[in-house]
Amino acid sequence: MADGELTAEAVRAATFDKPRWGRRGYDEKAVRDFLQLAARRLEGRGHLSADDVRGMRFNKPRLGKRGLDEQQVDAMLAEIVRRIDEL
Repeated sequence: MADGELTAEAVRAATFDKPRWGRRGYDEKAVRDFLQLAARRLEGRGHLSADDVRGMRFNKPRLGKRGLDEQQVDAMLAEIVRRIDEL
């Protein structure tokens, strides 16, 4: 992030931990697909709104999969909301 500004590149490159053992986080494919939409919006393409991001709910991964850490993904979504509000 340049000067504290969240960029499309940073959204696309974001990495998230797995949740601790015994927990299932968010479905990885759903999160990645949504982050692609968010990155497009930050590039000035697409129509994703801050309310769309706030309202996003991800499914759990299939049984046997851990998915992505919910708190880390939620923190990224909060940053995306802040950035979209600035546009």
